Amino acid sequence: MTARHVATRVLYRVAEDGAWASRALDAELSRAGLSVQDAGLATEIVYGSLRALPALDAAVDKYLKRPKKTEPWLRAALRVGAYQLLFLSRVPPHAAVSETVSVVRHDRGPRLGGVANAVLRKVAAERPAEPAPPTRLLAPRWIERAIVEGLGPERAEAFLASGGAPPTGLRATRGGRDALVERLREARPGARFEPSAIAPSGILAYGAGDPRELPGFEEGAFAVQEIGSQAVAERVGVEPGMRVADLCCGHGTKTLALAEAVGDEGRVEAVDLYEEKLEQLSAERARLGVAPERVGARAVDLTVGLGGLEERSFDRVLLDAPCTGLGTLRRRPELALRLTPQDPARLAELQGILTRAAARLVRPGGRLVVATCSGTRPEGEGLREALEGEGRAVSYEAIGPWQGEPIDVYQVLIGE
Repeated sequence: MTARHVATRVLYRVAEDGAWASRALDAELSRAGLSVQDAGLATEIVYGSLRALPALDAAVDKYLKRPKKTEPWLRAALRVGAYQLLFLSRVPPHAAVSETVSVVRHDRGPRLGGVANAVLRKVAAERPAEPAPPTRLLAPRWIERAIVEGLGPERAEAFLASGGAPPTGLRATRGGRDALVERLREARPGARFEPSAIAPSGILAYGAGDPRELPGFEEGAFAVQEIGSQAVAERVGVEPGMRVADLCCGHGTKTLALAEAVGDEGRVEAVDLYEEKLEQLSAERARLGVAPERVGARAVDLTVGLGGLEERSFDRVLLDAPCTGLGTLRRRPELALRLTPQDPARLAELQGILTRAAARLVRPGGRLVVATCSGTRPEGEGLREALEGEGRAVSYEAIGPWQGEPIDVYQVLIGE
């Protein structure tokens, strides 16, 4: 098993099985037992290829007789080879071609190996004089248009600017953020840890590896939570003693941030369609030292009813609505393979249904916050316009990388 073999397997699973790149890569690296250097190369090829898919496919398709009929494993391998040839200067062309061809021959036989060899040799002839990773995310055209329409040209370009792998977000929970930053810097001098200017407890971790291996994790000194997600939780405006509902809470990273804010006299109800996600909440709550009486959990399909939640009984309601997720495209570039131009409008309709259900839970004088990790207009300004057309007064805010940090994009609607 080589770095190219691992990268090909991951890209194949992402394209054909709908796997998430991060999980598939972790599994394949664990199985392969590569050196640190080779594991780094496999990781760079996987994420680099996913961030440059349109360019890679264009480079190889012109040398394929029937591009749309390309065998999936061959397609994955060609992406691996083309990325090295076009964007990685430290990989010699002969190594990129020969080792990628070997992967195809090993798994699919000599005939497809011959096709890979012929195509990649032609791509190698077009190798730039100084190959370098792309300076921006190369998304399909419809995605770029949707993001520009939703965020405007300046914000969209700031979001699409690649700048390498985005940082991991951490949220300090005990002992203060500054002390934790110093502790992390001392333990990982080769990594970089910076306080967030957007989230008061947030830390941006660059090159830190698995956060579960960092000092302070076992004792609950920090939670792993993206900075944009932390900023959304701040917008909820929770105060001690409040009763809060966190709808479509997923694995509950915002739930626990809210639970810390409500204090011993408050309570947060975590609500999600999928019970298996809620089951993971208990272990994380215990790790962070959040008292069990502060957090409740229930599985509810909000498209059909409130599942026993009492109407007009919550001081604050947060709805992190299902969305395209395009605001996370820098971290999850494989989304470009799964979404269609129809998805933003389709999901905006679902968001409207869920928002109306969520509004029924807010007590007079309370606050409803609706968030989507997307940059498209239907899932932000379009949703606001639809709600205002029903007589609902809502404010709108976009949280994104143009504020100085390379974070996920969220669009937030707030109704008092």
